Amino acid sequence: MKLTVVGPTHPFRGGISHYTSLLVRTLRRHHKVQFLSYSRQYPAWLYPGNNDRDPSAELVIREIPDRTFDALNPWSWREIVQPIREHQSELVILPWSVFYWAPFYAIFLQRLKRLSRQAVVFLCHNVVEHESSWLKSSVSRRILSLGDRFIVHSRWDKANLVHWLGDNRSDQVFVNPHPLYEHLGGKSLRKAEARKELGVNSERVLLFFGFVREYKGLRYLLEGMPQILSCGRTHLIVAGEVWGDGRPYLDLVRRLDLQEHVTFVSQYIPNERVECYFAAADLVVVPYVTATQSGVVQLAFGFAKPVIVGKVGGLTEVVEHLKTGYLVPPRDSKAIAEAVLDFYENRREQAMIENITQSRWRFSWDAMADTIEGIARGLRERIILADTGCSRA
Repeated sequence: MKLTVVGPTHPFRGGISHYTSLLVRTLRRHHKVQFLSYSRQYPAWLYPGNNDRDPSAELVIREIPDRTFDALNPWSWREIVQPIREHQSELVILPWSVFYWAPFYAIFLQRLKRLSRQAVVFLCHNVVEHESSWLKSSVSRRILSLGDRFIVHSRWDKANLVHWLGDNRSDQVFVNPHPLYEHLGGKSLRKAEARKELGVNSERVLLFFGFVREYKGLRYLLEGMPQILSCGRTHLIVAGEVWGDGRPYLDLVRRLDLQEHVTFVSQYIPNERVECYFAAADLVVVPYVTATQSGVVQLAFGFAKPVIVGKVGGLTEVVEHLKTGYLVPPRDSKAIAEAVLDFYENRREQAMIENITQSRWRFSWDAMADTIEGIARGLRERIILADTGCSRA
């Protein structure tokens, strides 16, 4: 098949950049994939972190785009329609995550649909974004309605999308779990080595990883630490850049007298350092208060690490309670603490690691490729039937 993928890759940081690169790599094994990426994606004043460039010394994934364009220039979105037409793609795959892209996609899709027959597949990382509003939802709904097919990562998110698009489009929405992030491993670090490298000397280590944002619920984990510490020496590593004001977290640590038990690494973690943090941890805590899915969970599973997650959104479809991790009520510090204590007191680590290893097949990139291929075949069959004047009974 001939496919086109539009989205971020190196040198941009973040999970969606990694996701897009891994998707292109997988699809290129069997198909002719045109990859269009950005020279710029966000204006500096709008990006909430330090910058959107990946500081990693090791690239790990390098899928070179066929063409880059300035995603901040509306005219560039019109121009990329021509190379897509020349490639004769069966599908154009667009990532959807935040309302920011709505005006650019509107320009691109209106021109694409006016000039070609290429089908558009929205790959929805989030249907409804984390910091949503009526305006964002209204505009997002209009843009997504321009898609021909949709891939979401959970049945929960499918229900959100069908609510927007209408029940008559339900069969156009395909559910495929978020694939694993396994590409950042390879050094096979032992726990003791990793902890020594990080300067952590504790018999129990928890990890909170990724951008620190309000909806990720870090404060509830911090509030649960005194209860956790009452039953054994435990150290929490918070590794990730803070978006917004980080002082409330530091104030909470001081107020709860946790200075010796919490380490903040308040920066974007480069590729070559990611494995060290996961290798050092026994348990990864993802206490989200809202979510559709989580790349951090798939990263943890890629390192065979059990997780504690907030029982929200599509996360309940990914984590098997007491098998691959824990599902806890959102905003519940006591429940988080009790899950941590159960993990250690009942020695669940090895059994959970084995369960994660056995369930990896659910989260493969090949399965995602199969979903995309199935969508293409279905659309191709519809076109043939339409062109011959036939219809299904």
